[in-house]
Amino acid sequence: MITVRCLGHICTSLGREEVSLEGDGLEAGEIVDRLRSMVAAGSAGFDRYNTLALVDKGEACVAAASSRKIRDGETVVLIPFSHGG
Repeated sequence: MITVRCLGHICTSLGREEVSLEGDGLEAGEIVDRLRSMVAAGSAGFDRYNTLALVDKGEACVAAASSRKIRDGETVVLIPFSHGG
């Protein structure tokens, strides 16, 4: 299980701060795409190109540019580029 914590308008779009996803070896962009599929069509204000992913111990990547595989048991924090403070 991969734990995904969401900040800013990603959280607002999903209606929750945390999501658990089945899978092992998902790329950050794939995780963002899965979350977008959970939001009503046209209401997701985030995508893999405007989202920063922080993995477990502070490793950061742009979701669209990384081939970093997220493993079962890891936590990812998704932060939209437009997130304040």
